[in-house]
Amino acid sequence: MLHIRDVRIDKEEWTVYEQIGFAVSCMLHNTNYSLYPVLTIQYWTEYAIQHNQIKFLFDTRGFPLAYITWAYLEVDTETRLINDPDFRLHPSEWDENGRIWIIDFCCKPGFGRHVIEYLLRLRPWGRGEVRWLNRR
Repeated sequence: MLHIRDVRIDKEEWTVYEQIGFAVSCMLHNTNYSLYPVLTIQYWTEYAIQHNQIKFLFDTRGFPLAYITWAYLEVDTETRLINDPDFRLHPSEWDENGRIWIIDFCCKPGFGRHVIEYLLRLRPWGRGEVRWLNRR
């Protein structure tokens, strides 16, 4: 039985840098992320952390297993996200009280299905239809 936790027993709140470290830990196990420059990692995660729009999942030993980030986008921001492959959210665009968009999802290989099922039950982004865009 796979055990996934959305909290660690030792601590309930973490600094921005600890959370960036969790994200890096997840990325190192995933070839889609492991070759990206370190600066982009902070850029992708820091605004989500500042807006409390990131959720980490841990294994039973307390090691980071996955993370997901989301934003609440208005139509004009959605349009730029969809049409511009180089588009990056400005800090003010993370919470526009719009529709829910998954911005990033990173998971240790082999755990994706279980993690997604867990996140769908947990719904850290709240209620409503969720959208995402695959750029691979």
